[in-house]
Amino acid sequence: MGRHTCMICSPFVPGLTQAGSVRDMADDLASQERVDNVRVTPLRVGTGRTRAAVERLKLWENGRILRIRFLDGLPEVQARVREIAKEWEALANLELRFVDSGASQIRISFAEKDFSWSTVGTDALTVPSSEATMNYGWLEPGTALREYQRVVRHEFGHALGMIHEHQNPAASGRIPWDRPKVYAYYAQQGWNRADVDHNIFAVYDEDSTNHSAFDPDSIMQYAVPDSLTVGSYAIGWNTVFSPTDIEFMRRQYPRNVAPISELQAGGPRLETDLATAGEVDSFHFQVAQPGTFIMTTEGPTDTVLTLHGPNDRGAVLAWNDDLGRGLNARIVRKLHPGEYWLTVRHKRASATGRYSIGIKLRA
Repeated sequence: MGRHTCMICSPFVPGLTQAGSVRDMADDLASQERVDNVRVTPLRVGTGRTRAAVERLKLWENGRILRIRFLDGLPEVQARVREIAKEWEALANLELRFVDSGASQIRISFAEKDFSWSTVGTDALTVPSSEATMNYGWLEPGTALREYQRVVRHEFGHALGMIHEHQNPAASGRIPWDRPKVYAYYAQQGWNRADVDHNIFAVYDEDSTNHSAFDPDSIMQYAVPDSLTVGSYAIGWNTVFSPTDIEFMRRQYPRNVAPISELQAGGPRLETDLATAGEVDSFHFQVAQPGTFIMTTEGPTDTVLTLHGPNDRGAVLAWNDDLGRGLNARIVRKLHPGEYWLTVRHKRASATGRYSIGIKLRA
């Protein structure tokens, strides 16, 4: 497959390597795109005390139409990329709509030779509208189908919010890298030690991304040759979606899910459930007059309740783990006029369960 098969993405990948100010802007855009891109997870510290970790995700709004436009490239190459990219629609509740003109969230170029890369999820919104958010540096009309599948499936995984599998928090310590050999190997591709550290050895923090158990079969996993590891350990080229890829992305973009539900202070409680592992339910309500509001969950499910706002879906105003009855959550807060959102998740990412949610105004 040529000399480019040694890697999938360039050492600098938009959306994975950003300056602080760009990261701040990216977080703001992500939180406006989808309220559960900002989540609170209770963590135990010390002698039973609880603190919160805020997760910053890059997922698109579930059910969204993503407009995709080619900036350049040969028609036959564009056609193969389009066909393979559309496979993601079977995994994620998104429509990938290729357009010839007008506004587009994802813009594809072939101009930067030797490297392929993509922004990660909503980080595409940080890129000027005239510039590419994705690049394929070595795809040609004669490139083998398996190479198209490997690279296009991988880069569109980034575009929908996935990270490199070897940088999954659960991958820490799982690959026995021979570091001197890795540095020497990637130096032949023009990577310096900082590039290798950032793109190969570093893993994401637990509280910065959705992730599954480490999956060496993931389409997002680089090949790991035995020559770059200590002992006998290797991962081959992955060209198909693994079962974990499929389950994971279906959970991030589930089908047949109701949009953000409306709640009313003093209105009836809403009976609902967390039907799938990792699900986050979102609710919207408005405050017309200042007052103290009591927000609660009820039922057998161990819930975490987060209050967002005012008028900013990405701002975490308050959260609670178990101040309600049993394992339920309860937030009491004085609120001023504006729009607010509540999100509910199970305390254990792998668990599900029924609950009800309601809001009342303290007399």
